[in-house]
Order: sequence, then C-alpha cells, then structure tokens
Amino acid sequence: MNQLTNRLLNFFRENWLLLTLLGLLAVGFFTLRTKATPIESEQELQDLLSSGQPVLIEFYSNT
Repeated sequence: MNQLTNRLLNFFRENWLLLTLLGLLAVGFFTLRTKATPIESEQELQDLLSSGQPVLIEFYSNT
C-alpha cells in the first residue's frame, strides 16, 4: 500500500501543472456554459420575448 501511495504522490508532483490546468478548464466550463430554459410552448416564448428584458436565443441541433 505504501508503494501505491508513493507512486500517486510522485504522479501528482510531476503533473501538478497539467492537473491544475485541466481543473481550471472544467470549472470554467461548468461556470460559463449556457443553461437551458424550460420553454414548453410558443406562447411561453412570446411572453418571454415581450417581457421587456433582454433575451439571448440559442438554437441547438443534435443532428
């Protein structure tokens, strides 16, 4: 068990910069991504667009 711990510690010491950058990218992705708005009808969309607040419309196609 001690050998495994030493290998893990060596891995983290040797790759700390890469692991830090990957962690920052993951945090940035989850912090800055656009979240979906649950609009279920065209009337809800019209109400949202005419509410007087700025609206960002983003279309997504999974094809």
